[in-house]
Amino acid sequence: MDMTDFFIFNSKLISSTFQAQPLNLDQNGSQEGLFDHHRLIMGNYENIQFPVIFVQEYGTKLLDILDTGHANLFLISDKLREILMKNQLTGWKTFPVQIFDKKENEIYQYHGFSITGRCGPLNFAKSEIIEKRQRPAAPLRKYFRGLVFEQEQWDGADFFLSQGWFFVIITSKVADILNKSNISNLDLMNVSNVEISITDI
Repeated sequence: MDMTDFFIFNSKLISSTFQAQPLNLDQNGSQEGLFDHHRLIMGNYENIQFPVIFVQEYGTKLLDILDTGHANLFLISDKLREILMKNQLTGWKTFPVQIFDKKENEIYQYHGFSITGRCGPLNFAKSEIIEKRQRPAAPLRKYFRGLVFEQEQWDGADFFLSQGWFFVIITSKVADILNKSNISNLDLMNVSNVEISITDI
């Protein structure tokens, strides 16, 4: 498979979409620099109390993918979960949640979303280096363009994380299924178009 066969799974980050933040997560990071929300993304549930409780922060539209205030930690709808199961897609699992709106009404039919598939580290030596300005008058900054990983270190899962990063990467097979299923609040970007500031590496 070519790198253009992979995509980043994300939400559209629209303010009108319901966002709920977790209440009962430990905010003290481990020696590895991981917080509870990182462990949830990775599907490592050690010492995490379930259900994880989420409370509405803003937005009202209940779509298939909801944000949580933590990048790449998503809540997914029953509809999306059923699609993943029906198509026997691999590299993911869900965890139990309770979601409440600002009036303390419980919202049902959502699940926490974890990624269990893995690949090796990203190889930025194989990325393109570009220069761009964030604003017209801003100085030029250098960016890596395109995520590259060694496929020999990929476990073959449909959903996966690269070592040391929390981008949720999916195969073109998944992207096609999700697009055809009209999943709401879904944003997909080909990994070849992802840009990361060199100063962030």
